[in-house]
Amino acid sequence: MAGWVRVSEAEAEAHRLFGLGGWLRVVSALMVLAVPGGVVVAWQQWMDPALGGAALASNLLSLLVLGVQVGMAVLWFRRWPGFRLAYAAFAVLGTALLALADQAIGPPPGPPSTDPVGELVLEAAFHLTFLAAMQFSRRFRVTFEHRVRAGDVSCASA
Repeated sequence: MAGWVRVSEAEAEAHRLFGLGGWLRVVSALMVLAVPGGVVVAWQQWMDPALGGAALASNLLSLLVLGVQVGMAVLWFRRWPGFRLAYAAFAVLGTALLALADQAIGPPPGPPSTDPVGELVLEAAFHLTFLAAMQFSRRFRVTFEHRVRAGDVSCASA
């Protein structure tokens, strides 16, 4: 694989792959949907009487997750150059911390609504797929990091 060359912001914006088009539209839609989805989950957690003594911890955790979702959406739409690293930290640390918090808080009384291991595997697969797509996507690199492939002739003045 060819190396990546940093270009100016103007050169990146002139590149044919610059912008939140292509597969990045799907991610943009998911970022938009994650925020109201997070609000719904936080509200459900807040109003769930089955949590008992773990209600405060669960409520604070759901508000923290909502805050992180909003933060990631802001970084995405501002096309922050460090988004890939921030998302990797969110994926690894966030998934691990949520799994630990779920273990510490414990499940609500009654039958389990989901399989926690299956849910963790599905979440990890989603994060790894998205991280791999960011790593190898020319569109992502041009739009967020202002980098093009060394052999890319459409923006070769680097």
